[in-house]
Amino acid sequence: MNKDNQMTIFDENEEFMTLTTEDGEEKDFELLAELDYEGKMYAYLQPTEDDPDYVEDEVYVFELMQDEDGSELVLEVEDEELMEKLVNMLNDELAKL
Repeated sequence: MNKDNQMTIFDENEEFMTLTTEDGEEKDFELLAELDYEGKMYAYLQPTEDDPDYVEDEVYVFELMQDEDGSELVLEVEDEELMEKLVNMLNDELAKL
C-alpha cells in the first residue's frame, strides 16, 4: 500500500473486505482471520485480484481501529517485530484447527 495512504476505512461483507484509501481508491481483500493481540484487533487479509501495490498470495495484517467519530479504520502493520509476533500467533491458531 502506498505509504502516504496507510489509513483506510473498510466495509465488511461476509469474508471479504473492500478497503478505501484516503484518496478514494478501493482495494478488495479476502478476510482470512481476525485476532486479538494485547487488547488490539488485527485483520489478516489477502488481495483478491492482481494489484501492483500488493504481492499475490501474500497475507497483509491490519490493525482494526475506530476514529473519534466511531468510523471503522484500519492501519497496515509495518513494525517488523510486531508483524513477526502476529504471524506466529496466526500460525499457532491455525495449528489448533
